[in-house]
Amino acid sequence: MSYSIYVDGAAPNNQHGCTRGGIGLVVMDEDNEIVHEESFTINRKTDSAELELLALIEALEYAEDEDVIYSDSDYCVKGFNIWMDDWKDRGWRRADKKPVKNRQLWQQVDELSSRKYVEVLKVKAHSGIEGNERADLLAVEAATL
Repeated sequence: MSYSIYVDGAAPNNQHGCTRGGIGLVVMDEDNEIVHEESFTINRKTDSAELELLALIEALEYAEDEDVIYSDSDYCVKGFNIWMDDWKDRGWRRADKKPVKNRQLWQQVDELSSRKYVEVLKVKAHSGIEGNERADLLAVEAATL
């Protein structure tokens, strides 16, 4: 049995310096029933990109072979599917030679994904998809508690 894992990060006041954030994770089975959910509060200076990446890491830690992770973050989906291999080949630098933002987290993503076969796919935010909506709610609640 494979699972669909939905992740999201929430950074209230992201434009004004977020000092607290949240991440949410929802696991659904093949019948679209929620079988697991969790959320985490991040009590330190952070931003939405880091929170989305932390959510992806939580999903990778939970996932098993053949699971599919859904994220509404272009940064995470493109980073995982397109950019990460090039970053590694360039010594964790972008094409413009600047260091990759959140390098240590991306290295953790790389290490976790090397142990299992999972897909990371884009889901449109706030589009009524149950797993994504629930992950968003969990992340927002964790960020604002």
